[in-house]
This record gives sequence, structure tokens and C-alpha cells, in this order.
Amino acid sequence: MKKSNFLVIVTFVIISGITFTGCGSKKQVAAVSVTDQKEMPKQVGVEAEVEITFPCSGIDSDLEFVRVNGTGNSKDRTMAKERAYNNALAELASKLAGVASMENKRVGVSTNADGEEFHDKMVAIAQRIAKANVAGYRTSCEKYTVNKQNGSYNCYVTIEFGNQKIVKEMYESANTEKLLKADYDFDRYLKDFNADLEEYEKANK
Repeated sequence: MKKSNFLVIVTFVIISGITFTGCGSKKQVAAVSVTDQKEMPKQVGVEAEVEITFPCSGIDSDLEFVRVNGTGNSKDRTMAKERAYNNALAELASKLAGVASMENKRVGVSTNADGEEFHDKMVAIAQRIAKANVAGYRTSCEKYTVNKQNGSYNCYVTIEFGNQKIVKEMYESANTEKLLKADYDFDRYLKDFNADLEEYEKANK
């Protein structure tokens, strides 16, 4: 009887040890930090990050056109398109303001204005010109994707504006204000603007 009890106790201890070891192993695996890049996909069951390419990418501005991109999302396809074009038009103002601010290095200022005041005036000009050209664009790319899970549409567009027309309006607007007046002619201004535009687009890709 005592021998049987002893065997039962020994068996119980062995089984308990195996169970404890198994649980300990599971706890050790679960304790791996999700900040560990190699372990994270395995532990939380998510895919690694995937690069997303803009469907209308690769259509940059050139000497003929100033180009801007826009995206829009909605469960209504028409609304997604409208949002994409509105965002592209807003991007035009942002791009012109960014390029104009870079010109601070080149545009001759007739007074000793500080850079912040110069920047603010050029931003205001860029916004005014973008608004004036709302109807003056043409579409160079328009594509759609649909999310099969929720039925929402994504619209991607690239729209373009005549380069010389846009730059001429920038030049003439700057010359109407004493603070911003350039000390050189339009041809040089156009050349410098295009150089800055190319630099701006490379920096903002």
C-alpha cells in the first residue's frame, strides 16, 4: 500500500514538472517585446510594412507645366473624385508658396525686410494665384481603387497648369509690391523659379 502511494506521488511530481516546464516555455515566448522588429510579425500576427506607390506618381512638373497631386476617399465615387481635385488645388497653393519662399535667396528686395514678412507676403500671393487658376487646369492622370472590405473609393489625380502663365502671375504680383520687387527681368525670374521648383519637388517626394 505504501509502495503504491509512493509511486502515485512520484508520478504526480513528474507530470507537474512537465506541465510547469511547458507553461514556463509559453510564458517566455509570450514575453518577447513587440518592439523587437524580428519578432513582432510572428508574435502579433501582422504583416511587415508595405511600401505604397501613388498610382499617378512619376508625373512631375517641367518647363511646360506645373503639376500637383491629390487624393480623395469616400464611399461615393463622385465625392472621392471631388475631394481629390480639391486637395490637388490646395496643393498648388502649397507648392507655389514653398517655391516662392525658396526664392527669398534670389529675389532682390528693395528694402531691408525681414525674412518672415517676405515669406508671409509670398504665401499670400501664392494662395491668390492658385485661387485665380482653379478653372485653368487640365487632368494628366486620374485613377481609382476600391476597398473590398468597406466599399469605399480612393481617387488619385494629377492636374497641370501652364508653367509660364503661373510664373508670370507670380512675377507680376511680386513686382506690384515694393517689398518684393525683383531686380531682374521675367526671363531670369522664370529660370530661377523652375530651378527652385525642381529642387522643391525633389525635397518633397
